Amino acid sequence: NLKIGDTVLVERAGDVIPYIVKSMPELRTGKEKTIKFPTHCPICDSKLVKPEEEAVWRCTNYNCPAQVVERIVHFASKDAMDIRGFGEAIIRKFHELGILMDLPGIYSLPFDSIRNQEGFGEKSILNLQKAIEHSKEQPLFRLIFALGIRYVGETTAKTLAHVVNHLLDLKDKSMEELQSMEDVGPKVATSIYQFFRSAENIKLLKKLEAAGLTLRNIKKQLPVDDNHLSGKTFLFTGALPTLKRNDAEAMVESKGGKLLGGVSSKLDYLVVGEDAGSKLEKAKKINSVKIISEQQFLQLLK
Repeated sequence: NLKIGDTVLVERAGDVIPYIVKSMPELRTGKEKTIKFPTHCPICDSKLVKPEEEAVWRCTNYNCPAQVVERIVHFASKDAMDIRGFGEAIIRKFHELGILMDLPGIYSLPFDSIRNQEGFGEKSILNLQKAIEHSKEQPLFRLIFALGIRYVGETTAKTLAHVVNHLLDLKDKSMEELQSMEDVGPKVATSIYQFFRSAENIKLLKKLEAAGLTLRNIKKQLPVDDNHLSGKTFLFTGALPTLKRNDAEAMVESKGGKLLGGVSSKLDYLVVGEDAGSKLEKAKKINSVKIISEQQFLQLLK
């Protein structure tokens, strides 16, 4: 019974999320408006669908221009393929010009015609070309994350990269095999299963491979004397004083340790920074989890 213009009671749910408990009809002035939910996508006019047990309405048109642009923006982002200088504004402009319509299109941009566009000098074009070429060298887990598979974050992407020799091996994995992986539950497994059962997605991956991207898992052999965290599991929470999260996670893996996506009895170390949230509270209830600071973590690496 929420209306636009309502006064509402809000509480902090899970120590973080603002949760609307209720509206207060007694404070209404009569100017409030009834919320009318859209039935069709405002961009492509496709019918919207509301998945069961979810609050959201989704456009299911994979080729909806809004979705195409957002997929490319995510793909090029820092934590994904890290294509420097290829931000949202440029991606939107290229899409509007009709020269970038899908992910593989990044690797066949018509730079000769881009030179004629306002704002693109020789240096900026050269830098963008270099950044695009460099993205072809990104490890497999970054590509998996960049694909934007629903529920697959960086940690799950690393899990998937470790269990395959080639990314297309995932199309042969059953639901049972997917759920047997670390931190992959039914919801995540279903999303992965559906993604790799789509002929359109398989075609996309083959195009990316043909463009020069690495779909193979190039496994790095760690020196035996530098493998002393083998078998130990880590998770980071909060802002670390000096380390970036990605760098800290890379340090764990370089010493043979594993990263987990959540707090459980399988976790050995929770490394805590500033403003740690619910993960810290959950870890305190599990006796086997060691809660350490960044300084203690660095000492452990030695």
